[in-house]
Amino acid sequence: MPKTLSDLKSIRLRGVRQNNLKNIDVDIPLGKYIAVTGLSGAGKSSLVFETLHAEGQRRYVETFSAYTRQFLDLLEKPDLDEAENVRPSIAIEQKNTIKTSRSTVGTMTELTDFFKVWFSHVATLFDPVTGEEIQDDNPKTIWEKSLRRWPSQAVVIAFEIHRPDKLDWVEMFQNVKAQGYSRFITESGIFHRLDDNNAIKAFSGKKDLVAYVVQDRMRLEPKHLGRFLEAAETALEFGQGELVLFNSKPTLLDRFSSGLHSTKSGKRFRPAIPALFSFNSPIGACPECRGFGRVIEIDYRLALPDKKLSISEGVIRPFEGQVYGECKKDLERACRRLKISTTTPFNQLPKKHQNIVINGEPDFRKKRDSEDWDGNSWYGVKGFFGWLEKKTYKMHVRIFLSRFRAYIKCPHCNGTRLQPEALCWLWNSYRLPDLYELPIKQLYEIVSNYKEPTQPTINHRQSDIAFEAILSRLRYLNHVGLGYLTLNRPARTLSGGEVERVTLTSCLGTSLVDTLFVLDEPSVGLHARDIDRLIQIVRTLTDSGNTVVVVEHDDAMILAADHILEIGPEPGAKGGHVVFEGNSAELLTCSESITGNYFSGERSIETPHNTRPFKLSGKGNEPPRIRIRGASKNNIQNLDVDIPLNRFVCFSGVSGSGKSTLMNNVLYQTLLSQRGKLAEDPASLKSLKCGIEPSEIVMVDQAPVSRTPRSNPAVFVNVWDQIRKIFGDLPEAKAEGYTASSFSFNTGDGRCEHCSGLGYEKVEMQFLSDVFVPCPHCNAKRFKIGLLEIRFLNHSIADILDLTISQALCLFQKYPKLYDKLEALEQVGLGYLKMGQPLNTLSGGESQRLKLVKYLSAKNTGKTLQSSESSFILLDEPTTGLHKHDVKRLLAVLQKIVDHGHSLIIIEHNLDVLKSADWIIELGPEAGSDGGKIVFQGTPSDCAIHRKTETGKFLKDEGRGIKDRSGQELLLAAEDPSPYRNSSSALTVTGAREHNLKNLNVSIPHYQLSVVTGVSGSGKSTLAFDIIFGEGQRRFMESMSPYARQFVEQLPRPELDQLSGIQPTVAIEQRVTRGSRKSTVATITEVAQYLRLLYSRLGIPHNPDTGDALVSQTQTQLLKRIRTMLRASNSSKFKQLLLCAPLVRNRKGHHQPIAKWIADHGYEMMRVDGSIIFTEDFKKLDRYKEHNIEVVITDLKSISGSPSEISNALKEALNRGHGTALLLDQDENIVSWLSTLRMDPATGVALPELDPKDFSFNSHKGWCPTCRGHGRIFPWMRERLEDDELLAKSIGADSSEDDDSDEVTICPDCDGQRLNRTSRNVFLPLKGNRKISLPILLEQTPKELLKTLSTLNLDERGRIIARDIVDQIRERLQFMDKVGLEYLSMDRATQTLSGGEAQRIRLAAQLGSNLAGVLYVLDEPSIGLHARDSDRLIETLKELREKGNTLIVVEHDDTMMEQANCIVDLGPGAGIQGGELIAEGTLSQLKRNKNSLTGKFLKNGICHPLNGTYRKIQKPTLGKANWIELKEANFRNLKNQNLKLPHQRLTMVCGASGAGKSSLVRDLLGQAAAYSIKSKKKTVTGKMFAKNGKAIEGEEGNVLFKSLSGAHSFRSVIEVDQSPIGKTPRSTPATYLGVFDTIRLFFSNLPESKMRGYKPGRFSFNTPQGRCDTCSGAGRVKLEMSFMPDTYVICDDCNGSRYGSELLDLHWKGKNIADVLAMTFEEAADFFSFHSQLGEIMQLMVETGLGYLTLGQSSPTLSGGEAQRLKLVTELAKGLQNYTERSRGIQRTNLYILEEPTIGLHLSDCEKLIQLLHKLVNAGHTVVVIEHHLDLLAEADYIVEVGPEGGPKGGKILYQGDLKGLMTSKRSITAEYMIPKMQG
Repeated sequence: MPKTLSDLKSIRLRGVRQNNLKNIDVDIPLGKYIAVTGLSGAGKSSLVFETLHAEGQRRYVETFSAYTRQFLDLLEKPDLDEAENVRPSIAIEQKNTIKTSRSTVGTMTELTDFFKVWFSHVATLFDPVTGEEIQDDNPKTIWEKSLRRWPSQAVVIAFEIHRPDKLDWVEMFQNVKAQGYSRFITESGIFHRLDDNNAIKAFSGKKDLVAYVVQDRMRLEPKHLGRFLEAAETALEFGQGELVLFNSKPTLLDRFSSGLHSTKSGKRFRPAIPALFSFNSPIGACPECRGFGRVIEIDYRLALPDKKLSISEGVIRPFEGQVYGECKKDLERACRRLKISTTTPFNQLPKKHQNIVINGEPDFRKKRDSEDWDGNSWYGVKGFFGWLEKKTYKMHVRIFLSRFRAYIKCPHCNGTRLQPEALCWLWNSYRLPDLYELPIKQLYEIVSNYKEPTQPTINHRQSDIAFEAILSRLRYLNHVGLGYLTLNRPARTLSGGEVERVTLTSCLGTSLVDTLFVLDEPSVGLHARDIDRLIQIVRTLTDSGNTVVVVEHDDAMILAADHILEIGPEPGAKGGHVVFEGNSAELLTCSESITGNYFSGERSIETPHNTRPFKLSGKGNEPPRIRIRGASKNNIQNLDVDIPLNRFVCFSGVSGSGKSTLMNNVLYQTLLSQRGKLAEDPASLKSLKCGIEPSEIVMVDQAPVSRTPRSNPAVFVNVWDQIRKIFGDLPEAKAEGYTASSFSFNTGDGRCEHCSGLGYEKVEMQFLSDVFVPCPHCNAKRFKIGLLEIRFLNHSIADILDLTISQALCLFQKYPKLYDKLEALEQVGLGYLKMGQPLNTLSGGESQRLKLVKYLSAKNTGKTLQSSESSFILLDEPTTGLHKHDVKRLLAVLQKIVDHGHSLIIIEHNLDVLKSADWIIELGPEAGSDGGKIVFQGTPSDCAIHRKTETGKFLKDEGRGIKDRSGQELLLAAEDPSPYRNSSSALTVTGAREHNLKNLNVSIPHYQLSVVTGVSGSGKSTLAFDIIFGEGQRRFMESMSPYARQFVEQLPRPELDQLSGIQPTVAIEQRVTRGSRKSTVATITEVAQYLRLLYSRLGIPHNPDTGDALVSQTQTQLLKRIRTMLRASNSSKFKQLLLCAPLVRNRKGHHQPIAKWIADHGYEMMRVDGSIIFTEDFKKLDRYKEHNIEVVITDLKSISGSPSEISNALKEALNRGHGTALLLDQDENIVSWLSTLRMDPATGVALPELDPKDFSFNSHKGWCPTCRGHGRIFPWMRERLEDDELLAKSIGADSSEDDDSDEVTICPDCDGQRLNRTSRNVFLPLKGNRKISLPILLEQTPKELLKTLSTLNLDERGRIIARDIVDQIRERLQFMDKVGLEYLSMDRATQTLSGGEAQRIRLAAQLGSNLAGVLYVLDEPSIGLHARDSDRLIETLKELREKGNTLIVVEHDDTMMEQANCIVDLGPGAGIQGGELIAEGTLSQLKRNKNSLTGKFLKNGICHPLNGTYRKIQKPTLGKANWIELKEANFRNLKNQNLKLPHQRLTMVCGASGAGKSSLVRDLLGQAAAYSIKSKKKTVTGKMFAKNGKAIEGEEGNVLFKSLSGAHSFRSVIEVDQSPIGKTPRSTPATYLGVFDTIRLFFSNLPESKMRGYKPGRFSFNTPQGRCDTCSGAGRVKLEMSFMPDTYVICDDCNGSRYGSELLDLHWKGKNIADVLAMTFEEAADFFSFHSQLGEIMQLMVETGLGYLTLGQSSPTLSGGEAQRLKLVTELAKGLQNYTERSRGIQRTNLYILEEPTIGLHLSDCEKLIQLLHKLVNAGHTVVVIEHHLDLLAEADYIVEVGPEGGPKGGKILYQGDLKGLMTSKRSITAEYMIPKMQG
């Protein structure tokens, strides 16, 4: 087995054909750093991101539910033959997709999480009123402070009391005196005795509300320490946490308080918990801005964008328009009255006048609140917006206001995001937000000086771990050149390169291992000086056991790689080959590698011989320049600089030195502002003067050129219109009546109508990636077939779009204007692009180069642009994404742009670009506050000579030269690399305190099978699932979008100090439930979800009445149908006939953008979830519910006389609805669907677009309305269905007799097929002219279903759509065959499955994903499995381990532990007595460990039989019912089987999983015995049971056995199955057991309760009368917060007791109702021993090992084993004797049927269970247990084995008799496993 990553093979990709890749084979070594390079467009991203990453992400994400997957950003399944050993993949791309303001650098790196933990331990609280430190005092600290301040002084210790409004002081002091006190002090400082009635009466008359009761008087001397502490403790208790200290006069000395309480201001503060310092927590977030730090308000810069305009010219934009134009007239009238000029530019008006225009007249401002406006006073622009704010219920007003709103700093928290209380905590005079505002470099220096406390505690250790994580992450950020950022910097403002490097460091912090990290040019934006540091960070990831694949062009990054791949040799169609594969030394000698050629010096980028001259200072005719003086912004302060014009200028400097600030804020934003345009954030400066007035100022960034697929390079450079004109002028085109507009794929009559000229259609696949299929009508050509016959030089218009730019150049050589524009594309290196390639598919570098094309004009004309035509072109790192060869070509383009008279200003780090510039301006010398200065300005050659600057050092050598791999191992100066390395081969959990874990530390080895065991409730699931699985999934999910993450049910962050070495995790949890009544094999394997998707996308609907297929209709046919409807005689009944187009169908979301789109397009009405509303009345919908939205196109009745209008309206509706529309009458009822896709031409029956929910029997859209998807009519449905006479008759519910029947009948409407008639009549086409519906398909077994799918008769479009769906189905069903479940039909109800079958299905669904490099966490996978099947399971787990996975199994099975590499034993007890690591190691080590209870049982086992002997089996006696006999059972796989069971014995039923045990005993024997007891018949026949007994689903009315005898003598049948207990927080063991009703009755019978009229219901925490009002009886309060998980805190009012104070005053036997709920069952057994029934139930809980649970413990906190045993006790309690039976000595016995009661039980708990079962048998009961556990089988008095296999091969009783006989049975498959157990 593998022990480390290096033991595993490489990732193997075979036959990769993604995009332009040419069927290549690639091996990627695991655990290494791999660089992938090549020319731009050669196919690097296709290989790395679209193939390698897509496959790694897809395989892991497929372990999530289908519901979750539909919200994730799923990548398309790549086109390749095979992929092996692919790891879960995280892509760190060079783009910023973060939009939320909550995300910051601190949250991205998790630094805020660690800071809030550390800060909560080290910060000190200060009173915001007095500024004094607030401490949490106790008697000892009060003594120390007092002794220090007033040594030897006499003091009085007192506490304060307040007089309630309803009491007087006389009553108050009587109560105080009764407590033994004798003196008090008044507020005025006078002593009085409590027995001085005159003084008290006089005091009462003064209406004082406060007095001070004297606790003690003493002198502050060391000998009085004990007395002082006792007095102080009492005073604090009675003073509600506050103590008052007086001197002997008495004068107030000081106040002290326990808890964080300011004695000066009286304010109490929360303790410093981490959540208080989190703006993402409801506890810590500012209540005003909810933690965003910003609020949205009117931005008057948007309302007055150009203040150079006058009022008359329209300076106030909101007033420019018809809607609010009257306001402008109001303003002009006010201006005339107030003598304010309306023609003077606004910025030249006096400040007073500007203030009046914006704020309004003073008179109006006074009256504004009362709205008492006289109509004359000017209300101001602010008043106008205030008036609009009151009308935001109108849609158009909200849209209008949104244009003028912007975010501003929250005035409540001043942008700190935290609530005021959190800002009172300081560390070294810093608030936490203050630390977040510091540059990371400075923050690191400050925090690293923190001195740890000398006395370590658990709390200090938490702080230390957080502190170490803070330092390491800050160090990482510094090392990748991001020291200038602040932690509070919003993530959405970061550049793509910054996001990539921040994400890279956050990945280091997650401690993920065995993960594939895919990076896209992380060196972008990084100065050459910092590249070595970046390489170190990448190395840290690989040293931790990860694989890092980097798409890169930087020399140093490539040469430092362990393995290099070059894709080429050329871009586009000529690329896609592996040109080179090997190490850096081999690269230098590879002649085929263009990268190697540049590195070896065979090729190079030459330095220009001459640069365009420029001098900083010149006399007379000085060169043109931009002169900037006194510029200040960010780290640039008072900067003076001259920037040459008509030159090639580069801004250089280390990352964060101020380059972007200089270009964007100082230069670009200021130039925009000077020209009257809106500038977002310009710098402040003294002056900026341009030597040349530019014709254009443009920032050419890497943002997409277009976001739609309709724009392409030909359109962008304006050649497409010319090409269309060429085609339109062709004689053939004119002959057919075509014009130039006909050749447009966006509009016109020539484009394909079906796909609207796109050439493809998008098929939404929900939880699979969407599929784009070629349009079947135009075959992806985008145009009508007839148009394609028109040819130019043997090329159709579609052929032109398919040409590359280079090919098109050859074709259009005779068209100079067109040729010149295309040649410009060739010059910028984009000749490989196709003419019709959608621009939204271009990379950032390609987009940037495309934008440069327009500046390459006048190429062949010999002209140069005049200065008046000069543009200022600003570029930010244009070499991003470019290979050296591409850079060489780009430089030629940039030089030509300058030659054409433009000014080029570039931010760049690329040395080839820098050395080619005319002028370099370098900022520095460092980043952040140490930068922002000009350290060099001059020519590149001067910079190289001036080696003092960072850029100069590298320009001198043109980089660092070519180094081999070893030469790149550079350590940072004076830096020890060891903190970054983590070569540990284990998962390490440190300081886990979740639930009952007690600061647990544990290490689990990678790539091995580890078992976590321990007694039930010891904390196993908490460790495995809440901590390990939860953290592994959460850390991987951080790579997903924030939108997607909200739909993944992530566990909250556990309470632990540290977790490292975690792989991405997959959980296979223990679901003992077999699903709902509707659940089937298809649903729990997810096959049903895929089939629903398949039917909705490819199914052909048929008319349910005629059976005819619904076919596509043309628009002409639909128009004819509408006209027929309008002319028909019954059309008069339609007062309206609304034509609607569906826009949203069954999609979740608030859908505000859809409503805005409808409003913007002028539609007045829309239909939302079946109701017509006016568009302006739309309000946001519930984002978590599915909705349907249609837009109302028109009322056809109103235009019925105009055929052309009807035709246009229908065309518009079908266009909006993608081929579907509907008609509504005046009552909003659907009259008809109209569809070009599916319609019955004979009857006009049409359907809307099919949706997967149309095929779900769990959705009202798909289920049969009669049975609601059950396929059966159950008794509880009858009342609802009896109104329908025909239906009532068919189900037998029309009888006039009282209907007490529990009969279940097959649904007469759907005949048990569950779906409605429309969905049942959708068919998939099969070969041989056959078809099949979904219900019929689901009746098949896995093998039959796959065979059917292989015969699908589909066209090319259908095959593309079906490919991924069928692959997913095949993957799941083939694994079912592997685990031996091939016999199950897909519609088999899961309730009819055995426990073993259900367990194997779950394993099949999860283990079939073929993942590698993940951590599987399994919860008791052996449950429900026979020992033989358990062996098979272990082999499967071993196979997973050999693939390179790590497995953690929560298990009690001794066989599993024997095969484990490592065992972790938790204990020693359960609940609060557990949570500790008892033992860790191999099985032999565990057996030798004396502390391990597991080891003890594994070593010694359970001595069988526990009773010493087995009970004898008596022979059947005539006339005495001492045997149960079931004859000729024929049920499911049971055929003519006879069963005999002895009374008053312990019987075990065993056999292979799925053999028929549960069917025989639980479903058949249990039901028949219950009927025998109810009918009081000694013998019941199968016919009697079929007619009168409880119907068994699927067998209604069938005779299932011949006869049953010997069951009538039981009192009842008590069944303990695997159904779950209540899992709501309000469910508790006391309520589940039913004992709480009796307990509440005791409390209601108290005299005080009767006096107050309290009934038992009053003592329930679920009723409003007695529960705490604040928490509604929950004991905790939920703090909700938008976009964030809810947080729960203990209720302050009831302190978690759940009850109101009036109930807590009532005591019974010394305890109130909350105290009783807080008791353990061990305590309760003694407390309630006086009550026979309560005492017995409590004792049963103790005997089953649950004595440690409390009566009021919340059910969701119970483990699986605890819940199972609680259910067992509940059922056993039903069999206890009642009072009458006990008093009369009546002994009635029960038949107990238990199904696998050992689920979740440790061997020690099994021993307790065995004793309990024997106790039941000794009491005269008959106990039958269905079980696989060998220790329980070994206790059987009588044993039955069913087999020999599962399913159809089982169903036979192989043996029934005593245990001894089983051992010798040759038919038994259990005997071989039992013999070692009995011998041991």
